[in-house]
Amino acid sequence: MIPLTPKEVFIRTARRVFGEKRVHDYLIKRGIKLRHLRDGYENYGENHDYGDSRQTLIFMADGKWMHGGLTDRLRGMTSAYKFAKEHNLDFKIFHTSPFGLQEILQPNKVNWIIGENEISHNCEIAKPVLLYREDFNNDSALERQLDSNHKQFHLYSCVDTVGKEFPIYFNELFKPSLILEQELAHYGKLLGESYTAISFRFQNKLGDFKEFTFKELPEKGKRKLMDAAINVLKEKPHPVGHDSSDTTLRKTLVTADSPTFLAEAEKLPNVVTVKGKSIHIDFNGSKNATDYLKAFTEFFLISRASKAKLYHNHKFKTYPSNFPKYASLLGNVPYEIVED
Repeated sequence: MIPLTPKEVFIRTARRVFGEKRVHDYLIKRGIKLRHLRDGYENYGENHDYGDSRQTLIFMADGKWMHGGLTDRLRGMTSAYKFAKEHNLDFKIFHTSPFGLQEILQPNKVNWIIGENEISHNCEIAKPVLLYREDFNNDSALERQLDSNHKQFHLYSCVDTVGKEFPIYFNELFKPSLILEQELAHYGKLLGESYTAISFRFQNKLGDFKEFTFKELPEKGKRKLMDAAINVLKEKPHPVGHDSSDTTLRKTLVTADSPTFLAEAEKLPNVVTVKGKSIHIDFNGSKNATDYLKAFTEFFLISRASKAKLYHNHKFKTYPSNFPKYASLLGNVPYEIVED
């Protein structure tokens, strides 16, 4: 179990003393203020006529604050959509930071695209709302922030309220764009019909993936961690078929946030990696959608694997990423954590 931070201990203590509703409402008000989510909202005349249209819940990723990594965003969007469906709200996604989401993911059964000119910043029409932390009852917390006076609710959240229903809502919202489909077809040929996916999340421990304030290991520690992770990949892969005469080895898709590790992993004969930049959505300034294509390609490829794994090194405390977990949920793929 991951130890709680002092902040988490404080919040949980406050919940016991003051109650969930009071603490959560306070954190929401404070969070909206600290994130400057109300900046830019004014009371002014507006020509747009919303008429008798339904109220709209808009998932916002506009750069006002850190919106989380790919997994955080996807589970936030699917959870918001679930809430909108259950509360008879229209649903849209405004994802412009750092790139336009529709360049990589297209609407499937729901048209969630909304233009900037369709988003109101009149405080009489639109209202920023926030979900704060997953250990609260966030559906009721969001309900408390809605009202009958506003037409738009601009939601900032990466909270997961869909759980195992993630693939249901994801598939209603999204399908790969043409450029993503092309990448998936290319790597699908390299991997074959039956492959294992294993993910590694080093953060900056190997010194080549800048993320927030995470520090790199000393050179000796880097080498030990690298060797331990590579050894997992050196385990003899199983044949693709059940026929003992079939010597074709199952391919292994390796995903990681370390270019150094991926370069080593690529030297193994059964390993396939996705080419491109290893970057974190929240810590990269590029507005070019193709710079983030690698992560989306990996996510879908994991969802199509025969088995998905996450490597976890206790000694070096590698990060317990949710990336392969949610990708495996999307494809109903068996998932496990490889402990080392």
